This record gives sequence, C-alpha cells and structure tokens, in this order.
Amino acid sequence: MALARRGHTDPGSAAAFLEGSERHRPADFQGMGRAVAETVEAIASGRKITVYGDFDVDGVAATTIMVTVLRRLGADCDWFIPDRQGDGYGLSPQSVADLAARGTGLLITVDCGIASADDVALARSKGMGVIVTDHHRPGDRLPDCAVLHPAVSGYPFEDLCGAAVASKFASALRVDAGLDPALDEDDLDLVALATVADVMPLLGENRRLVKEGLRVARRAERPGMRALIAECGLEPSRLSSADFGFRLGPRINAAGRIYRADAGVELFLSESVERASEIAAELGRANSERRRIEREVEAQAEKARREMGLSDPAALVLAGEDWHPGVVGIVAAKFARSHGVPSVIISIDGEQARGSARGVPGLDLHAAIGSVSGLLEGFGGHAAAAGLQLRTDRIPAFREALTDAVSAMVGAGGASTAEHFDAVVGGPEIGMDLAEELELLEPCGKGNPSLSLLIPSARIRDVQEIGDGKHCRFTVVSADAGAAGICFGRTGFGVDEETPLDLVAELSVNHFNGTSSAQLLVREAFPLPDEPDDPSGGLPGCEAEEWWLRFEAAYAGGGEAAGPDPVDRPMEASRIDGNAAVVLAELVSSGEPLVVATSDARRRWRKLGGEARIARFGGGHGRPRPIVRGVWAGSPGSALGEAGGDPAAGVLLTDFTTIGRNPEILEGVRNLLLFDPPASAAEAATAGGSAASVLAVGDPASLEFALAASADRHALTPALRVLYRDLRDTAKTGEGDEVSGEGLLTLLRAEGEATRSPERAALLLRVLVEAGLARTGGVADARIAGVVSSDGADLSRSPLFSEQERIHKEQVRFLKESNSWSRTRRPPQS
Repeated sequence: MALARRGHTDPGSAAAFLEGSERHRPADFQGMGRAVAETVEAIASGRKITVYGDFDVDGVAATTIMVTVLRRLGADCDWFIPDRQGDGYGLSPQSVADLAARGTGLLITVDCGIASADDVALARSKGMGVIVTDHHRPGDRLPDCAVLHPAVSGYPFEDLCGAAVASKFASALRVDAGLDPALDEDDLDLVALATVADVMPLLGENRRLVKEGLRVARRAERPGMRALIAECGLEPSRLSSADFGFRLGPRINAAGRIYRADAGVELFLSESVERASEIAAELGRANSERRRIEREVEAQAEKARREMGLSDPAALVLAGEDWHPGVVGIVAAKFARSHGVPSVIISIDGEQARGSARGVPGLDLHAAIGSVSGLLEGFGGHAAAAGLQLRTDRIPAFREALTDAVSAMVGAGGASTAEHFDAVVGGPEIGMDLAEELELLEPCGKGNPSLSLLIPSARIRDVQEIGDGKHCRFTVVSADAGAAGICFGRTGFGVDEETPLDLVAELSVNHFNGTSSAQLLVREAFPLPDEPDDPSGGLPGCEAEEWWLRFEAAYAGGGEAAGPDPVDRPMEASRIDGNAAVVLAELVSSGEPLVVATSDARRRWRKLGGEARIARFGGGHGRPRPIVRGVWAGSPGSALGEAGGDPAAGVLLTDFTTIGRNPEILEGVRNLLLFDPPASAAEAATAGGSAASVLAVGDPASLEFALAASADRHALTPALRVLYRDLRDTAKTGEGDEVSGEGLLTLLRAEGEATRSPERAALLLRVLVEAGLARTGGVADARIAGVVSSDGADLSRSPLFSEQERIHKEQVRFLKESNSWSRTRRPPQS
C-alpha cells in the first residue's frame, strides 16, 4: 500500500523501484564527445588542467573524481575551490584572472559554471579552454563552451548531482583511453555521498547510484572514506544513506563553511592512512566549531524574529551583522522546519550582505526569489534552497517583496505543513519482521523518504532522558506488543503511561553492541482530542417537536424496537485480527468511503476522539482529510437522511440498532467495517448482506465493548432507578406530584451527562408504568408523568422489562458462543 501511494501502482513498477537498477550511458549527454576530445587534446599537449569545484560535499566529491581520473590519464592537473567568504560561489572575474596567471590551459568546472556565461567568456578570452559540468539551474544564457548538464544536455535523467555528472565524464574518459570499465565503481562511494548530502531525489538512476555507492563505501577501501567513517564512530559494514546525510556529509561541509574546502579533497585523494586520519580529525574539530557558531547564530536570529513581532508571516527574512556566512544555510533550514515557512538568513558585512534560503514543501523557492530578483545583486539554487547577495539597505524591501511573492504562490493558508504517513501499523507489526522488510526501501532520502508509520492509540512508557537532557528514549506499547523508541529534540510527551497517543514514526533496525532490534524514531506525537462535555460528540440533538414525535411512536409500539426478524443468511465477512483502532485507521487512510458499524456509536464516537481524530487517520501521504460523520439513535432525523450511501460521505460511524431502524443508511455502500461483533443473528443479517465488502475486527476488546453495550441497552435496572428517582425528585420541587411540558422533556432526555434518545426514554417510562412504579398520560408536549410508591415493586411485572432481560441473556450467549461471526481471515494490510 505504501508503494502504491508513492506512485508504484502495479507490481512491475514496485519491483523495478525496489530493484533500483536504472542506468544510462555517459554518451547520452549531448556534448560528451566534444568534452572528451578537448580533454584528451589538452592532456596530449601537456597543457595544465584545473578542476574548479565548489565548497560543499558535492563540489568536493566532484573535484576528487575529476582530479583522480585526469591524473590517472597522465594530465598535469591541479584543482581550485573558491573560499566561501572571500570568493563566493562559482566562477568570478578575479578567480579567472588568478587561474590565467598560474598558467591554466583547460578549465573544467564541476558542480558550478552553468550560470557563469560571462566568466566563461572571460576565461576563453585569456586563452583557456573551458568545459562546464554542473547540475544547477542555468542562467538566461548558456556558456559558450562544451557543457555537460543533465537537463541542458538532454540526459535521460535530470536529477543527477554534480559529482554524478563528473563521474559520467570520468567514465567516458576512461572508455576513450581503453581502461577497464570496472574502474567506474571507484567513484561511486563519492557519488553516493554527494547525492545524499546535496539532497537530490533518491529516485530513478540516483537510487541505483546510491545503492551501489553504499556497497563501495562499506568496503572502505578509500583511505579517506575509511578515516572519515572512523571519525564518525561508525561501523563501515553498517553504513546507511542516513549516515551520509547526517554524519559524513556535515564534516566535509564544515571545512567549507568555517575554513576552506580543500581539506575534503585532500582527504579523499590521500593514499596515506595516517594522513587521512589526521585530516578526518581536523574535519571533526571543524564540525564541532561549526555547531558552536551555528547555535550562536540561531539564537541571534530567533531573537531578531521575536523583536520584529511577526504574526504568521508567509516568509521569514532575518538579518544580522557578522553572522557567519558558513552557517546561515543550516539556520535557515532549521527555521523553515520549525516555523513552517520559507526562511532566509542573511549575514551583513557593511554595505553588502549574503544569505541562504530554504523552502518548505509545496513552494518553488527558486521561482519565488526569482520573482523579486530585481532587488538582488545575484542569486542561484533550486526549488528547495538558494543563495543570494544584495545590498544591505535593500533587505527591508526584499523582505516585504518576498513575503508578498510567497503569499501569492501558496495562498493565505501557507504551504502544506500537515502531518503525513505512509501506512498504519500497530501491535506485533512494530517489530523486527517489518523493520527488516522496510530496509528494502533503502536508500531513503529526498524523493524517497523513510516510511512514516501511523501508530494509533499507542502508549509511551519508561521514558529516560539522553543526550545531555535534549532527547529521550522509551518503550512504545501498541496492543500487547512493544518496541524501543527514541525521539530527538524532546525529553517527554506530557502524558502518563496509560494515556494513548497517535504516533508518527519511522521503524528501522538498530544495531548496537553486536545485537539487532527494532527501533521507532518518533517524529510526531498527537494526543487524542479531549472528550466533549456533551457525550453526543457535539452533534445536534432532535428539536423538541421531532423528539416528541419519535417518543410517542416508540411508546405506542412498546419502546425500542428489537430490530428486524432474523433471516437465514450466512454472515460473509473477512476478519482482520488486530487492534481495532489500528484497523480503522488503516481503512480510513486508504481513502475509500467507509461505513463503520458498532454496538454503540455514541460511545464509540467519544472513545475514538470524534470527527477530528478519525479525520486524522485519513491524513496519509498526499491525501485530503475525509469527511467524517457519526449517526446514532439520538441524532436528528435529517442526519440520518444525509448519511445514506453517498460515496462522498467519507467515513460514517453508526451502530447496529440505527442500521436496523434505518437500513437505507447502507444503500450503495461498498465498504462496511464491523467494528464490534453483532449481538444477534438479526444484527448480523442486517449488516452482513448490505455491502460489497464486509470486514470484521477480531479484537478481544471489541467483544468486551459489545457485551457492555448490550448490558447498557437491555439490562434496564440501573437506568430505571435513575429515571424513577429523577421523576420523584423533580415532582417534589414543583407544584403537585407530576412533571409535564418542558420539564418532562428535559428530564426524559437527560441521563446524567448523557442524552437519551426518544426511543430509549419511551422504553424506560413504559417499563415503569407496566411495573406499577409510574403513571403517565397525555400526548407529546402535553404529556404528564409521575411516580407511584416503590414499596413491593417488582420489575418482572412489566412484560417489556422481561423481554429486554431475555434479549440481553440471548445476546450475551450469542456474543460468547458465536464469536466466529467472521468466516474468513486475512492479515492486516501494511
């Protein structure tokens, strides 16, 4: 089901995705032949070749790949990576002049250059040949040189990172030189690292590149990769795509953010184990320094946000003097996540300022910034992230213009920030079997995120703070099963161990001290909605006129109807064993219209959390929330009419009694869920023959609920005592010994905090009258009622009471002996 929601709707598509084998030839780049020929000619003529990279992981990896292949082919080759603070991103007139002065004959850009047409022209005017390899968005004019770009060059897959493009170029050079094609594999650890760290979608060819790159990286044959893995405290054989994104990648980026990125290139080019270890340690220290600076800038940016007094802005643009330019991108990403709006963090340096922007789902950030680019000195990036330069005095105007642009693009409600999940699980499913199955989805990242699982009505137990009091670990209990849980950024959930929560989490295999176990990484925790003061769930009751009409009809007919006569028809239902809340959540999340039949819909409505909670179950990946309704005996007649078999009804929760009185509710219904077991053959027959698909929950708790509902409905003694007492006490406070009019209506409708249906009230009053405990007369709003002495009272004198006792005993027997009401079984879907 999860794969289908992600677009793999047939077995062939799902199998191809899991296999991850998409592959395209380097020759599929238009211009590859020209790029290879110019490079081969430069090597043969002895001209110096400079690889011009970028200061992030992608640029470092791409530079390493190109330098390695060129030196293997005998080239006189060096590299240049601009300084983030001094040079900025990409080519510049000054860097071109510096390269010309040091004798560069062929300039090969990696992970940059596609938007630098003027700088390429300058380089060529100084006698340099130029080859641009890049994957970023092009500018208004392409460089006049050989270009390798997955979108510009007609490549079949447009989402390669810069290192992947460089690897394709390196492969073509090796083929031209007649080298072993197996050498292509040597690049893949760096390609995989760059693809994940540059947040490229892990779909199509990227999925294969990262899967194969992980296998190469796990062998740790490159001294620099082995040293970096060791610095992170990881076991090479357990390396994952998440480690690339959150452990290895940040250390390479830290050098480019805080100092210079050359250390990363030197690390991966090093053939010395000792030197590689030294550099990896330096990168670790740089990363620690980066985190310290990041925390300082984040605190200052948050202070600036509060001081601006912004109320639900469409975008955040925050600026400060001397904020380190190397961390503004990380801080922008944090603000985008925590505030749910695109965020731009700007470092001011005198009259000039540089910033980084990060977007949110549902917004093309590059397009939004592009629409106000007249206020900028320059910008570049893609739909999710961008860098920009502007004059300091234009920051206020840019803030206002970008806010207006984002508002126009995403509307008044902002971009979508609702919680999403891919599948519903619970009970024994949150264990190793499913965790190991989910590993088939790896590598996970952008475009193929880790599977988000909704675990309804889970309980959190044994919470322990970890990580210097910043995080926590605990046990997640669902039904009778449990799994280890961990949550970052919070130390508790604010509830006791018996309070249920709906959790959105990722399930994985945790390897620790030589053992493996299932672990849930909890992303979101949602408390169940508070129970409404009105147990009806806040739904409107009958108007007085309708209530009296229904009361009089029921009183004349002998109280609550027992339902239709049993028919000789087998119950055809597919049984789903498991926690009832999990089963319901799973079916609601499918998006199909659904009718849920229960023993007592009003109480189920409350226990399930009402409309808001049930609608949450429909919040699966990319799906709108369903319309949810609850209908039972106390609901107004209009609600019954509106709740018929309209596919647009979404989710309708009702009970067997209401279905028996109003069988039209099930007309045209395709999917019926028996949330509780029917208490009689009549209930089973009425529900079982009505829908195309009938599913039944095999949850022991549902049987207990059905038994309690039967007792509440048919074991009348407690309810009769309440009504007798209320009639007696109300009459004492009034004039005379009877109650009438509005007072009687109020008394008959109220049962403690609950609200009686007209049929229920008629049944109880008639039993009291038949037993000689009450008297009544009149009709509708002219009806009066009072009590008679209870001395020597015998409820069995009421035929209606005796009939209800008989029904209760028969229902208890039916429920306990006939709980094989589901003929077939099937496992819960995941």
